Amino acid sequence: MVKRATKRTKKHSVGNRLLSIPTYLGNDKIPTTVSLVQYGSKQVLVKNMQSHSELKKEIVANKVNWFKVTGICDADYISKICKEFGLHSFDVKDLLADQKIVKVVLYDDITFVLMSGFYLKNDDTLDDMQIAFIVGNNFIVSFQESDTPIFDEVSKAIEENNILFRENGTDFLLYILFNSVNIFNTNTVLSMEDALTDVEDRLINQKNTVDIQHFLRMRRIDYTHMKRFVVSFREEFTNLLHNTNKLIKPENMVYFNDYDDRLRTTLGNLDALHESLISLLDVYYNNNNLKMNEIIKRLTIVSTIFIPLTFMVGVWGMNFDVMPELEWKYGYLFSWLTFIVIVLLACYLMKKKKGF
Repeated sequence: MVKRATKRTKKHSVGNRLLSIPTYLGNDKIPTTVSLVQYGSKQVLVKNMQSHSELKKEIVANKVNWFKVTGICDADYISKICKEFGLHSFDVKDLLADQKIVKVVLYDDITFVLMSGFYLKNDDTLDDMQIAFIVGNNFIVSFQESDTPIFDEVSKAIEENNILFRENGTDFLLYILFNSVNIFNTNTVLSMEDALTDVEDRLINQKNTVDIQHFLRMRRIDYTHMKRFVVSFREEFTNLLHNTNKLIKPENMVYFNDYDDRLRTTLGNLDALHESLISLLDVYYNNNNLKMNEIIKRLTIVSTIFIPLTFMVGVWGMNFDVMPELEWKYGYLFSWLTFIVIVLLACYLMKKKKGF
């Protein structure tokens, strides 16, 4: 991993942000497109909307109208859509901001939900995207910053009617869309856990430890980023459970309570990821300690062998007038035999003590 993909470098003063017109501040320059999925109990209509067209004119009262907005870099058109459905300018600015904000706002006749979706890019770095929903009595406008196919399975399920979509209303569709985002994020967490399994194998084999240290550090940052989002969204989600504007039917509240449980499961997966990170960091540092111990062990063996030799050389190197070994005919040979005996004896003792 080279850098953290979700890092934002732009800074904006509070005054400028509150007083300025809505401007897209993110990094995904995906052209803004809108498609309509309109369905009732017997038929489904799917069509692409014209550029900058008015969406409310397409709403049919007795059907569910889902407007899929992909790409939010066209700030003027996004602002137009949001204002068309009665969204406050502050919420529009939060949608277009580069800093991820989590919120659930209940208006009298609409509900606005702002959340994030996380995914791994091709270079294995974590990236995120803004995801938002404007929910009314018979319509949903979904926004996604990236063109990642997060809702494709939902569109397919509606067309096939394989889970009785057409017999349920807008609130049920909102639950399915929420669930798609949660599954998307959960799959990202599981992919990160799979990557940690590969790292564990590399640590066991003691390979590429420098890259592994950087990888684990980045994954720890990614974990903190995702955990902050999930915790914040779960707190905001309680506003939706209160259902003060009654856009969620009482018989469908069970689905949103179920989604709250799924958020708890996602938090559990993140906690498991964190535990794996801690364990791998411990293994990494233990590997470093083992390598250091191995180096010290080798130095100890060398010292054990050469310290006695150094001592003897030092003794025989002293400048005393009377030192019989220096004038002995076999003194040089005797010294070498003594050195060899000492080396062999030291090696034997080290071997006996399982020093090597």
